Amino acid sequence: MNDDRATLIAALEVAASAYQKQEPRPTLLGTNPTHAIIDPLTAAVGACAAYQAVAGHAIFSGGSGPVLDASSLATRLFEKGVRWGNDIPAAADWLLRLLTTRETKGLFKVAIWGIALDEDVELSATTRLVPFAALPDSWMKGRISDRAKPCYDGSAWLTQTYFDMPTVALVEEVADFPYIRADLASFEIMNALIAKAHELCVLIQAASLGQPLAVACWFEYADRELEYSEWENTFTWLLPEVAPHVKRISLADPEAIKQNLKHFQTLTTDRRSKLLRSMERFRQSQCRRETIDRILDLALAFEISVSEKGDNAPPGWKVSVRSAQLIGGPLSARQENRAAIAALYDLRNQATHGGTLRPRSASQTVDGIVATSARLYVELTRTLLALPSKPRQLSLSLELPPLLSAARPRPPINRDDPSTA
Repeated sequence: MNDDRATLIAALEVAASAYQKQEPRPTLLGTNPTHAIIDPLTAAVGACAAYQAVAGHAIFSGGSGPVLDASSLATRLFEKGVRWGNDIPAAADWLLRLLTTRETKGLFKVAIWGIALDEDVELSATTRLVPFAALPDSWMKGRISDRAKPCYDGSAWLTQTYFDMPTVALVEEVADFPYIRADLASFEIMNALIAKAHELCVLIQAASLGQPLAVACWFEYADRELEYSEWENTFTWLLPEVAPHVKRISLADPEAIKQNLKHFQTLTTDRRSKLLRSMERFRQSQCRRETIDRILDLALAFEISVSEKGDNAPPGWKVSVRSAQLIGGPLSARQENRAAIAALYDLRNQATHGGTLRPRSASQTVDGIVATSARLYVELTRTLLALPSKPRQLSLSLELPPLLSAARPRPPINRDDPSTA
């Protein structure tokens, strides 16, 4: 290591001397060092044992994995020790530390528009929700802050290029993130982190807020000195198929978020997958621009959540009755909720059969039915999350109180099955 350090310092001193004599003379805005300056420095980097141990390996930087080669390392070493600094020994130490690091603490961060919190929320030993303003300064926080500006209509988020400041950030610490590797371990971990953040944000939207969120994520290192090329970093948008319009910021209940996440994580794989598909449809329904599309996606979200394979009961009946039973409450409330969801399915049937969207009751409006059904979906999702096992209400042998079962349609008679005769 000492030999490598001496080699790099000697090469940098020669490069610095030659750079000062270069014509035209170097200035703050130019000129780049010539090959005559960089090539000897490249050879010095290539001769280091620390470099030879990782030559051709990938260093994870932001969302990419540039391959380490002596030329690119020499350029960065020159910029750090000569062009943008004047501490040659510190620059040599920086490069050797970079080349000898295999794992280090990483930070996966997510900016969220549409939610506000009164306090930090600790979701696990390594994951927490915090106010975006509380994040330490970094290259990526600066990029988002510089782009943010008030939207003309007061919205929190309009497009990927037009948004106000995010209000909440998710931070997940990764203790031993692969820094320099010859395999794809870094990208596999990133994919898992992105999937986890996506599920959490969908869960918050469907079980806590009931309104659209916009989400962007990125990765950075806890030790900023290990950033190889942070200026090339960027954020990844985690948006549904139809981009949302986040019109407002809503205050969320920290305890409810933690409880919903805890319940979601304890579900069986099949139940978790099914509920996630349902919540995805709910999220999509809130992003649709056309009312008919909102109705279809919302109805599908309900149907996925309370239906079972081989369940041939009429959709409008089973969804409204089972949802009302699961949400619970006094009988009058269950009857009211059943009627509200049935009204949604009336609109769904009108939409799929080419009819005009028209509520059956003169006291109702299409927008009112959709808004009420969306609120009931959030309540239904909370209930399904809290149930330790598959609810009996999803069984085909569902038993209902008399006032709810009175309107249950009789199943069609199957002449080949004596039990239905």
